[in-house]
Amino acid sequence: MKIRISTILITITIIFASNSVFANPIVAAYTCKLKEGKKKEEVQAINIKWVKWVNEHVNKDITSSVGTAVVGNQNIFMFVDTYPDLNVWAAATTALDSEAASELEDMFSTVSDCSENSLWKFEASE
Repeated sequence: MKIRISTILITITIIFASNSVFANPIVAAYTCKLKEGKKKEEVQAINIKWVKWVNEHVNKDITSSVGTAVVGNQNIFMFVDTYPDLNVWAAATTALDSEAASELEDMFSTVSDCSENSLWKFEASE
């Protein structure tokens, strides 16, 4: 599910990106809901496999977290993936769109539905 949404974003991002965007960390955030009968631990286990795969096949500096609400809507959770820069994000998106990674994406869709996503650029405040 993540890759399908990301593929759309990559096209838009490349068109509008400036050179400065390529040097800053990029964060992809996905808002998701567990499917009936599934547990947060299942999502976490799949996400660990995902991080291991992208670190081995794309870049060792990609991280991912699963966030749950402490206050607010506790029926949703978030994936937050952090990439060193836009080039690494684009490489990961391309790699994840391959046959080799299709099983990873299928695993996510068995436990969750992701309805929203966004791509963020972060700049340090000095």
